[in-house]
Amino acid sequence: AQGYCQGVVIEFEGLQFHANLIVLESKGLDVILGMDWLTTNKGFIDCFNRTVILTHHHGKTIR
Repeated sequence: AQGYCQGVVIEFEGLQFHANLIVLESKGLDVILGMDWLTTNKGFIDCFNRTVILTHHHGKTIR
């Protein structure tokens, strides 16, 4: 059975982002942030540099 955690706060570099999470029976992964969440938070995946760039709703960009 899967659980659901609504309104979870995830903090990166002091900025808070909100997410609704589904609990999976996976080992070795803490959180998977999907395409919908990344789109909402203007996520940009830079594979070459192995970074993710996010834009907080206040406009600040973090890497």
